Amino acid sequence: MDVSRRAGLLRAVLSVVAGGGLVLLASGREWAHARIRVPAGTPATLHVVGHNVAASLPALGIALAALAVAILAASGVLRRIVGVVVVALAATTVGVSVTAAGQVAAALEKREVGAAGIAVHASANGWWVVAALGALLAVAGGLLTIAHGARWQRLGTKYDAPTAAPRPKDPAMAAWEALDRGEDPTA
Repeated sequence: MDVSRRAGLLRAVLSVVAGGGLVLLASGREWAHARIRVPAGTPATLHVVGHNVAASLPALGIALAALAVAILAASGVLRRIVGVVVVALAATTVGVSVTAAGQVAAALEKREVGAAGIAVHASANGWWVVAALGALLAVAGGLLTIAHGARWQRLGTKYDAPTAAPRPKDPAMAAWEALDRGEDPTA
């Protein structure tokens, strides 16, 4: 296999892994915070992280990382199918990230404790963009897999099931093993 094919496989796998990692990273970071004043109470600060806004983001990031391993393990047409699944999942992740940016205020209102009905106004910081960019990176890796995946090398043969016939035994050893089993060689 020439270096350019190996580099293409490496680029696709690394872009899907990096994209999934960025989605996971962004889902665990604080997307917004707001300070509210509770009537007849002290001000409270509310925080919301990415997975509070879009609960599916961590699962999508993990799925993308798992699909990167599937790109390595598959070969031929199956590898292209994995590429299609990567593109579909990563495009879904882009959509979730972009729509989640507008749902930050609603997520903050859900986090509000004790004083129902207080409107919370906040906008998302840049972590939703990191999640969307990670998903776009995974889309690129999936498209690369669809375009060139059938030509990339499969896993080495050392990972295949053994196909060679067992070596024949020494005739003298076979005779002794027959005696051990109780077979009479003179009969």
